[in-house]
Formats: sequence, C-alpha cells, structure tokens
Amino acid sequence: MRGVLVLIPAALFAKIVGMFYKIPLLFIVGVEGMAYFLAAYHVYSFLFVLSATGLPTALSLQISRAVAAGRGRAAGRIFFAALLLFLSLGLSGTLLLFFFAPQIAAHLAMGDAAAAIAAISPALLLAAFSGAVKGFFQGHNRMGPTALGEVLEAAGKLGFGLLFALLARRAGYDTPRVAACAVLGITAGMALSAMALLMALLCFRGERVRGKCDLPPYRQLFSELVRVALPITLGAAMMSAVSLLDTALISARLQTAGFPAEIANAMYSSYGNLAIPLYNLVPSLLAPVTLALMPLLGAAVQQKNRESAGATLTSALRISALFAIPASLGLSFFARPLLELVFYGQSDAIAVAAPLLSVLALSVLPASLVTLTGGALQATGHTLLPVLATGAGALVKLVVESVLLVHPRFLLMGAPVSTLCCTLTVLLIEWIALSRVCPFALSPKNLLRPLLATMPALLLGGALYFLLRLRVGDSVLLMPLVLFVVCAALLFFALGFRAVEKNDLCALPMGEKLCLVLEKYKLIK
Repeated sequence: MRGVLVLIPAALFAKIVGMFYKIPLLFIVGVEGMAYFLAAYHVYSFLFVLSATGLPTALSLQISRAVAAGRGRAAGRIFFAALLLFLSLGLSGTLLLFFFAPQIAAHLAMGDAAAAIAAISPALLLAAFSGAVKGFFQGHNRMGPTALGEVLEAAGKLGFGLLFALLARRAGYDTPRVAACAVLGITAGMALSAMALLMALLCFRGERVRGKCDLPPYRQLFSELVRVALPITLGAAMMSAVSLLDTALISARLQTAGFPAEIANAMYSSYGNLAIPLYNLVPSLLAPVTLALMPLLGAAVQQKNRESAGATLTSALRISALFAIPASLGLSFFARPLLELVFYGQSDAIAVAAPLLSVLALSVLPASLVTLTGGALQATGHTLLPVLATGAGALVKLVVESVLLVHPRFLLMGAPVSTLCCTLTVLLIEWIALSRVCPFALSPKNLLRPLLATMPALLLGGALYFLLRLRVGDSVLLMPLVLFVVCAALLFFALGFRAVEKNDLCALPMGEKLCLVLEKYKLIK
C-alpha cells in the first residue's frame, strides 16, 4: 500500500495531463493532425514495449530476489548488465524510427505522419535509460523515483508539446509538421524525466553497495534477464502491436467501406484521441498496484512464504476491483456528458466518440484485472501463460475487428466491440491459470461486493443527472456535481457491503485511527 500510495498520485497526474493536454492540441493541431500524432505515438509505444517494458519488470524481480536472499551487492551488477541491454535496444529503436520514418508511415496508410514518427524517435533511447533506473528502484521497493519520473515526463510533455505546436502553427507550418512539433514535446518530457532519474541514481549510489560480495558473471545475468523479460515483453508487445495495427486497420477498412481518407482519419482520431484516453485512465491508474505487487510477490515466492503471497495478491485484487468496477460502469453510463466535460467544444468528435466509449468502457474492468493477474503470474514464475493468453486475445480482437469494421451495421463500433472480446478472452485464460496457482486469492466476493456497492450509487447519480437536466437543461457543469454525489454514495455503500476491509484501511497513513472511527459507528469490522 505504501508503494501504491506513492505511485497512484503520480500516475493520476500523468494521465490527467496526458488527457487534458490533448484538448488544446485538438484546437492547435486539428482532428486530422491528431491522427498523425496518434500514429507516431503508437509506433513509439510498440518499440517502447520491446525495449523498455518487459526488462524493467524483469529487473525489479531480479533485484528484489537478490535483496531478499541477502545478496545486496549483486543488485548493482544486475542493474549494470540490464542498463547495457536497455541502452542497446533503445538506440536500435531510435535509429530505426528516425531513418525509416517515411516507410513506416506509408505502411500505416498515413504518409504524412513521417515527420511525427521521426520527431519521437529519440524518446526511445531516453525511455530505455529511464526504464532501467525505474526497475532498479522498484526492485528495492522504492517507488519515489518512478513517481518523480512520471510527473516530470507528463509536465514536460504538456509544456513543451503545447509550446512547440503553438510556435509551429504561428510560423505557418502545415498540419503534418505542426503534429511533428507537438510530438517533439514527448521527447522533451522524456529527457526531463531521464535527467531527474539520473540524479536519483547518483544519490543512491552509496546505499546500493551493501550486502554480500557474491557477484554473478555478466553472461548469467544477461541470460536471466532475457529469460524473465522475454515472455513479459512478448505479451506486452502483442497488445501494443494490436494498437499499432488499429492505426492502419481502422483507417484502411473504413476507406474500404466507402469513406474518403480524410473522413476515415478524422473518425479514427475521434475514437483514438477522445474515447481511448478516458478508457485507458483507470487501468493506467491501477497499474501501480501491479508495480507494487510484483517485487513483494516475487520476494515472497523466493522465501517460499505462501501465506504472505496470498495475502498480498488478495489485497491487490480487492483494491483493483473496488476502483475498476465503478469506473467501468460509470464511464459507460455517463459517456457523453463526461466527454462533453473533458473535451468541451469538440461537438463533432464527441458525437462520434460517445457511443464508442459506452461500449469501450465495459472493457475497463477486464483490462484492469488482466494487468493484475498477468503480473501475478509473472511474479510467481509462470511467465509464459500471460503471453499465451495475450496472444489468444489479440487474435480474437483482430478477427472480430476485421469483420465488423466493414459491416454496415457496425463500422467503427467494431473497434470497441473487438477490444471487449479481447480483454475478456485474456482475463478468462489468466484467471483460470491463476486460480490453479493461488486459489485462495481469487474469492468471488472480491468482485461481487464492489459490484453491489456500485449499482445503487450509479442509480442515484443517474436519477440526479436526469432531474438536473429537466430543471436546468444540458450543461457541462452538471457532471462534477453528479460525480461528487456518486463517489460519496459509493464510499458509503462500499463500507455497507464490506467491499473495503479493515486490513486495507490499516495499511493507509493514519489508517488505524480511521478504523477506530469507523468501528465506533459500526461501518467496518
């Protein structure tokens, strides 16, 4: 819980900045330009997964196991070996994006996105370095540097991205080059984050040399890192590749269905820049639960402490369900007013995105649980299972999407429907696998109680929103009041249905005093 409480505010800040910074960008760059922005970002994300996603997780697991076994100095050598591997992959990705940007853009059916792809290429090298440092600190159960890096990255992306895009627009650049300048803000934000993490690493140097002097050879370290990281990377890369294929598939299939290229790109931009960020918000905010879980679970497995592993996983599952279930149902129910609140002034894009978000929001719960169950399987040594589950889900998504995107009754609705089919497939496979590994950690009440608490809160919020609309008409100011009422009601019903347990609250700062107050009023036991 300490790790989660450090990471979640940083993740919340980063996601809010990432979502709201697209609002002025939509006005500066335009809906068509944001399609090029999104195409470049999806290419970057795919290579980022290959170079800096699985390896940080593997590094944190290796370091946490070394520390748990009392091999403190070995952690420094593990980090140095990982850093060499990270930088090699990051540099390769940077060179690939920079020199082959036109060819990549052509394969995505967006030739004008080439400049944006080249502009984001240096971010891969910077992200590789940052991923190594974050993995090192996470292995020591220190989440502060990771949180600091995310905050600075988001702040830099916001400030530099808007500044560069505005200057480019005032200079009279065309839309593709304005989009490239906006993307350049991501690179600048990553550079700011990397510098801060470097300073944190230098300050931590004296502490990391403690412990025994048993130093494994570099060949063994490389082998162990690749062995652990490869399945994690493959699993993440599959979903990132699906997002990348979405960029080409959605636009191409819509053009096949008869839409002009400009309209197809605008429709894809409405879906990708409005609906997708709101959908990704909750799974991204709950990702810190998995980041904090994996080193602890890995250490418990190393020490063969089955009771500690089960308690850790149970608490993480309960916390994830408590946030993901209300978010999934609430986002589906209030899709249009939330989009109008966040992206005020983009009425045409909202008209396209709102029905898509209503369906896509149903994937929030399974997507959040997939992150948790996949991380738990990896931490317990079953690294191949999430890869197989993700591969099955990706195959389902591509087949469903390819068919529905050209079906006259579905068209763009095929994208969120295919995402829902994908996440449900992955979750089902991982849940079955994890139930065999830790059956005591997957009690149905961890999902049932948050669901029972959510339904009356949403009904109350829906009734209030309907009455307020009858009284004052449509207004973006209605949604903040309704959200406040829903959240307050959700907290009350969560305590009433015992969706929150005493152990969860006691892990919070001042949690024991809070429990005493709640016990006094018989709200918890």
